[in-house]
Amino acid sequence: MKKIIKLLPILLLVFAFSCGDDDFSENFTTDDPTTGWVEFATPNAGTTISAATETLSLPVSLRVPVYKDGLNVSYTIQAVEGDYTSILTTDDTLTFTPDPSGANGNTRVKSIDLHFENVADLTDLVVFDVVLTAVDVNGVTIGVDDESITTYRVSTPCPIVIADSYNVDVSALGGAAPSHTVDFTLVGPNQYSLASTWGPNFVGWATGDDSFNGQYPYPGFIIVNDDLTVDLISDDPLSPDGGTGTYDSCNDVFIISLTQGVFTTDFTVDLVMTAAE
Repeated sequence: MKKIIKLLPILLLVFAFSCGDDDFSENFTTDDPTTGWVEFATPNAGTTISAATETLSLPVSLRVPVYKDGLNVSYTIQAVEGDYTSILTTDDTLTFTPDPSGANGNTRVKSIDLHFENVADLTDLVVFDVVLTAVDVNGVTIGVDDESITTYRVSTPCPIVIADSYNVDVSALGGAAPSHTVDFTLVGPNQYSLASTWGPNFVGWATGDDSFNGQYPYPGFIIVNDDLTVDLISDDPLSPDGGTGTYDSCNDVFIISLTQGVFTTDFTVDLVMTAAE
């Protein structure tokens, strides 16, 4: 199933119809209903896609009461960082079909579709802008004031580059447990084996009995998914559920919450894994 990001909920799209008359009277002194402007109908001016994104749809609002012959909005892609050409395909024109009488069912919001491939294979960050550049009808402008969004920035996630080892801060039971360092051993695509998750001395700390140090280290496997969520699969029969979390690929940090079955008391253990230098 294709993964498609829709940046604006359907209900928000109706603003192009409901707010039109006031906006037109405020921003244009002329009574000519064929004048107006276009802008991105997004709540903000940028987003970061995931490695699994295949299509990103950017809604564009046409703020013109009457466009009897239709019109075309031109846009361009401008590189900010890295090479977007290997991952992106799109058109360069958005067409609004003729509407001679005012809206009459014709939508005033259409989407620029950006199609992605091979984002997960990137080894460098890619950032680019989608810029509205021109309208082929006199009297229709790109934007109307400083509030209009006419440039939309798209970023890819930072590439996944897993370090050989991580320093692990551990917290549980309302306190900080002993920290430790653990090696990440590659066992499959974005899958790594860990000899200990919560650390070799966690059970000794939690029980207050140092004789447990070195026991029940809670080994497991970390899987980094395309959307940078993380699954931790337990290799400990006493804690079969493992845990879940996220991976910050730009800062090389894992944040994971573990369940456990070693203790009869039900509690979770939080891990912050930061790449060791």
